[in-house]
Amino acid sequence: MKHMVLWLALVSLSVPGVAQSLKKPGEAASIAKIETQGDAKPGGNVVAVVQVKLEKNWHVQSNKPSEPTFIPTVLTLSPTPGIKVTSIKYPEGKSEKVQGLEKPLSVYAEDFQIQAQLTLEAKAKLPLAIPATLGYQACQGATCYPPKKLKFEIVVGSEAKLP
Repeated sequence: MKHMVLWLALVSLSVPGVAQSLKKPGEAASIAKIETQGDAKPGGNVVAVVQVKLEKNWHVQSNKPSEPTFIPTVLTLSPTPGIKVTSIKYPEGKSEKVQGLEKPLSVYAEDFQIQAQLTLEAKAKLPLAIPATLGYQACQGATCYPPKKLKFEIVVGSEAKLP
């Protein structure tokens, strides 16, 4: 019986490691938290704050990359009846010198947040779920991986569901 308990404990410890190893190359970003701030009622204005977590030793291009050929980090909200996106605010990119490249990059190298300003229509029926996509290209040093799209929902008037 003691051996069985020890075996089960070892197996349960190894499961999170298995989940990590199932990530594909370049899947360095995840949604840590989504919160809404403001007046979540018909006719109100809210700010959806999307907190993005980056894996250690990774960076993604900022929303305004240093070169036009680099792929920016972009939050896209699908049109949803009852709500209007008035603006999306991105953090400033940090200048990072990467070996092998002449010009510094404009990147997000740590966890960051994006804010979406939303206006609810007067006849909006809550809760409202807004399909969202975070597009990004993750890199380690000068090695970049194919772009990724992380799909999730921003829920206004209720708790958000993380991917």
